[in-house]
Amino acid sequence: MGLIVTEKGKEPTKDLNMAKFNIDILDSLEQKTKGNLSEQEQQFLSTTLTQLRMAFVEMSK
Repeated sequence: MGLIVTEKGKEPTKDLNMAKFNIDILDSLEQKTKGNLSEQEQQFLSTTLTQLRMAFVEMSK
């Protein structure tokens, strides 16, 4: 999430702007599909977003 490998064997670099952009896209998807997903799909999307947001906060420190 937000990590970009620039060269093989080197540490990935953080791109928090891209990570936030992708989280925002998934959030929009969740809002736009509300009521049109199965319970399992909704739970998966919600859980994934929560995990991504927590990882984003940790990476931002």
